[in-house]
Amino acid sequence: MKQLITLFSFLFFASIGMVKAQDCPRHIEGDSLKTAPVYFYYSQYIKKKDFEKAYPFWRTLYDKAPGLSSIIFYDGEEILKDKIEKTKDNPALQSAYQDTLIQLYDKWVKCHGNDDYILGTKKAQAQIQYKNDISGAKISLERSLELSDKYPVVMQTYFNLLNYQYQNGQISGDTITAKYDVLIAKLDKNIAKNGQYVSSYKDAKTAIENAYIQNFADKSNPEVCAKLLAIYLKQYQANPNDPTTVQNVYEKTRGCADSALNVELLQKLNQLNPSYSYAVRLANIYIKANKLDEAYLLYENAIAHEPDASNKSDLYLLLANMKADKDLFPESRELARKALALDSTNARAYFLIGYLYASSGKLCSASGVGFQAQIVLWPAFDNFKKAVEYGEEDIKIEAQKMLDLYKQYLPTKADVAAKKLTVGAPYTVKCWIEEETTVQVK
Repeated sequence: MKQLITLFSFLFFASIGMVKAQDCPRHIEGDSLKTAPVYFYYSQYIKKKDFEKAYPFWRTLYDKAPGLSSIIFYDGEEILKDKIEKTKDNPALQSAYQDTLIQLYDKWVKCHGNDDYILGTKKAQAQIQYKNDISGAKISLERSLELSDKYPVVMQTYFNLLNYQYQNGQISGDTITAKYDVLIAKLDKNIAKNGQYVSSYKDAKTAIENAYIQNFADKSNPEVCAKLLAIYLKQYQANPNDPTTVQNVYEKTRGCADSALNVELLQKLNQLNPSYSYAVRLANIYIKANKLDEAYLLYENAIAHEPDASNKSDLYLLLANMKADKDLFPESRELARKALALDSTNARAYFLIGYLYASSGKLCSASGVGFQAQIVLWPAFDNFKKAVEYGEEDIKIEAQKMLDLYKQYLPTKADVAAKKLTVGAPYTVKCWIEEETTVQVK
């Protein structure tokens, strides 16, 4: 009895609510008594999330009493999405439900208003998701934005759609730039109000700015870079020790080559939050400028703060290569071994050690030739073979080239026999190498 009283109360108040169109009747054939039982069964099944049984009762209300309540449309959206999900094996039927869902949004607006919300956050999304109807979704979004600018998701979706059209040559760069300016102005207006949803507006602005700058600002153009640097330099100078601000300014201007500001921002980021990525980026800039000592210090500092073993292994290898470039072979090998201690499959570290050994003939033989110069290849080959075993395709190829190249310089069986050695027997190579290997021949 209580359920029926509640039901009739709902129908009474629904009947005196405002409906926007004459073709949105509030009751089935104008009769609340005909409407009540249909609504009762529909609402009971909806409560149980039994959409299959709710569907025929919901459909009757949707067709014959759409003005009763907007609840019918909220529930209808859920019911139809359930139908769409469950008819994947029947494309024709699924497409029909998709069409009905999109039509539902139009009827929702006609009967209950709230056009900006329904068109922008619901219909446009469905048009894109289910029908890939970009032009139709654009119309829905633009109509929503004409009516209000209070939904950040609408502005962000609209810009993403413009981005898609620009990438496919459907609109010009001037068009998307003009739209970008309008959307940012709308977002700034809402951010200035500092209301309940200010963080959502800020997030949408950040996303749109990032997409615009990455895709549409021609950073190879000095004029564009000058404008970007002028805009973001002010932000940086206002808060130079805030990691979020520094990161934001760096990301927005990083395409402008290795400008003085770009380097300063990287230095500041690495100072505030030392990391592998910052150190590598900044060190690469230093290396290009032949500031090798500064680059080395950056790598060392990054190692001290880097938690990831693989990244730390790569950093040690970078240091090892820098030592090798200065012909500091023992120091280079020590760093390469540290890289391997962190990642035993670091093929480039094995390759470097092999290269150091193969290059040591002159270090380990007074004349640079002869047996002592040849046997440095034994541990070199051990390491080149491991580089082939663990390396990706590029390093495999390079390591195999080294094996093929240096094989001709290995001692012969006669050379080994003259030294009273046996092929395959263990042997420790002296000199600076001091590594156990096996006797090998051509």
